Amino acid sequence: MTKAVAIFLVITCAAATYFISKYGVAIDSSMVRNTFNTDATEVGQLLSSQMIPYVLFLIVLPVLGVLAADIVYKPAARHLRDSLKVIALSLCIALASLYVEYNAIFRAGNVSNKYIVYTLIPINVISGSVNAASKSLRPYFRRQQEDIEFSASVAAPKDLVVVLAVGESSRRKNFSLYGYERRDTNPVLRGIENLHVLDAIATRASTLYALPMILEKSGIKLTTVTSRAGVPTSCIVNYTLYDNCAAVGEIKVGNCGHGGKCYDEDVVPLLAQNLDSYSSGQRFIVLHLGGGSHGPAYADRHPPEFQQFKPMCMDADVANRCSLEELYNSYDNTILYVDHVLGQVIHTLDTSQVPYVLIYVSDHGESLMENGMMFHGVPPGVALPAEQAEIPLIVKSSVAIHIDKRSEYQQPDIYDSVLDLLSIRVGRARALKC
Repeated sequence: MTKAVAIFLVITCAAATYFISKYGVAIDSSMVRNTFNTDATEVGQLLSSQMIPYVLFLIVLPVLGVLAADIVYKPAARHLRDSLKVIALSLCIALASLYVEYNAIFRAGNVSNKYIVYTLIPINVISGSVNAASKSLRPYFRRQQEDIEFSASVAAPKDLVVVLAVGESSRRKNFSLYGYERRDTNPVLRGIENLHVLDAIATRASTLYALPMILEKSGIKLTTVTSRAGVPTSCIVNYTLYDNCAAVGEIKVGNCGHGGKCYDEDVVPLLAQNLDSYSSGQRFIVLHLGGGSHGPAYADRHPPEFQQFKPMCMDADVANRCSLEELYNSYDNTILYVDHVLGQVIHTLDTSQVPYVLIYVSDHGESLMENGMMFHGVPPGVALPAEQAEIPLIVKSSVAIHIDKRSEYQQPDIYDSVLDLLSIRVGRARALKC
């Protein structure tokens, strides 16, 4: 049992060390939960030849050492004395290592003390695992299960389809609609009239935490409210929305014609099929464009024909094996594809001739080596860099709507906006103990 625990800690800590050193991420409970929701494709995208030294020196050799060791259980007093010696030696080595990296740690402390905690191995791995397990098991062990009672109704019925498209890791900075001058990444959207191009801010840089900022308020899911109000509600997804559509279930893309792979554009035929059944009344549709601009293998997020900006970064170890030009080219290709998919969504809505309002927003942005940071995943409580916080918010409507003029919009504003568009009124909520 002792060896099994030691080997488990060796493997998990080695993995954490690799991702912290290569991508500058921090390990918290959301990162641990993300590992359990990562599919085989995403795992393959993270593999790199740069992992070989880490696997050899941080996993293989230590595991062989653990397996070869003879564990002798000594009397308690002697065991305590020997343990204290090992702890003292380990502390000396740790303090020496801290001294060597003092400047980097001091800078990190000035940014956020929490960030340091999330990068301390194995404290972060153990703490994140315990917190993730606690959150997963909490619903099964609570003595008093909380339920939220509320009423929802449509105050003013109308003919309207509201489509909320949620993107992934798309940052505002690389949309030419927002003034990106390096190249035109939005040729389709630029040619569409009457687009409302708004500035939005994300406060969570992990999909697990970011989606509830858009689709949940006061513990109540948006899709639960709309469906309870009698508005037909659907969730069409490429990658799951987790439990944010539990009230109505998810319609996942499948049988995609891309050699067995599915892309975000595969939600469009399902959207068209949904709209074919519309005759009148209100309807709410959530689209999860979950491929989006998620790294590290940006080229896998879109069909090959969208590899227009070259040379591209084709290695998972983007921080060490790719130039900034290759990195930006690869990421810009994903934005070009987002532009294409949104254009297809708008075209489908227009040709269906249904009265509609389309809202597109990304869950969070993405760092591309700005200040040494890569990808996303900053833990809650740590301020997001601008690249991960500043996201696009694009609205297209076939009916007259009013948009409050603000310098920036928060993600929770979308929840209220959907309810306003559908004229849904929610009764006062209260927690019931049962």
